[in-house]
Amino acid sequence: MGIDWVGSGARPAPVDRGPRTEAEVFEVVKTAVIAETGYARDWHVENLFTHEQRYRADLRVVNRQLADGPILELGSAPCHMTAILQLSGHEIVGVDIAPERVAGFIAAMRLDVRRCDIERLPLPFADGEFAGVLLCDTFEHLRIDPGFVLSEAGRVLRFGGFLLLTTPNVYSLPSMARYALGKSIADPLTEFGKLRRLGHMGHVREYSAREVTRFVEGCGLRVETVDYRYQANHRSRRGRLLGLAYRLVSRRFHRDIVVIARKCADGPRLDPL
Repeated sequence: MGIDWVGSGARPAPVDRGPRTEAEVFEVVKTAVIAETGYARDWHVENLFTHEQRYRADLRVVNRQLADGPILELGSAPCHMTAILQLSGHEIVGVDIAPERVAGFIAAMRLDVRRCDIERLPLPFADGEFAGVLLCDTFEHLRIDPGFVLSEAGRVLRFGGFLLLTTPNVYSLPSMARYALGKSIADPLTEFGKLRRLGHMGHVREYSAREVTRFVEGCGLRVETVDYRYQANHRSRRGRLLGLAYRLVSRRFHRDIVVIARKCADGPRLDPL
């Protein structure tokens, strides 16, 4: 069962479940995010503002998979994608290290989000329970055992089920520019500080596409496609210039890596450290 709502005042009125059109789905989610009043509201609003284009792209990828069965999202909070998939008609379960951070949103959207530290504990699901697993913009946050996370993802996938993994590309234009200026990919003080501020680690490491595929294949999944993309942001001068630069360079310098893999055989069953 999902997490109980733990907020102050009256419980929010729940929204009806999907399916809806994409435009309707995002309107419902935006309305719910704006209505948030808890301490995580700023995180909600900033996240949706920053990642809306990624959410739309991920939704279209999932829709193309035509998964006949439930889908699992790892690293669900702030649970925007969980809500988007549910409103779009998918049977979706989320897992997060601390779902209570966004309990009001979970309750308002009537989401099923379970608490689990995916790097330290086995997923609380049976073998082969899911038709799809999402690990979207979460891989770079893993700080203990990414191999175990992917091993568990493969375990709970049914044969023929898909994994959608997205993560920032270490060879993207912004990353290469920071290298050229003598800077690191991300400021460690800021990224480690997110543990206290947001309840989860920031970017521990960013990877190349080859490194990601080695991880995925090493856990027994067959990689079907590897692609690159960037989120168009025309709201600022920097965003417009970066969008132009992305259109002029090879896709392998785009911001995000998008991997789709499929379970065709049992992989190694790793134990948690």
